[in-house]
Amino acid sequence: MFNKVLAYSLTILMSAVVLLAHGDATHIMGTVTAIQGDHVTVKQQDGKSEMVMLEKTTKYLNGKKEAKKADIKVGMRVVIDAKMDEKMKMFVASEVTLGVTETQTHTDKK
Repeated sequence: MFNKVLAYSLTILMSAVVLLAHGDATHIMGTVTAIQGDHVTVKQQDGKSEMVMLEKTTKYLNGKKEAKKADIKVGMRVVIDAKMDEKMKMFVASEVTLGVTETQTHTDKK
């Protein structure tokens, strides 16, 4: 009985940690469809496109390794942690995690 209570408690605690890991950041996941200067457009999984502003303070990751803004390519899958800039009515990225490009995915399957 004690083990079950302990397991449930740990599960709830870990879930809370994961949910609070990025605070109030919005997660934008999808495929990059355009890159224009300091903005990137991402087509999300629900089909909607979202333009996200990239700043000098934005962090870029490729897996666990550090990456650069120049590493972002059209067709690449990304996960962006962003906050809404109420003045500009646009999301501002705090962190961009890079994935694979669509062409890499098709090439790997052959």
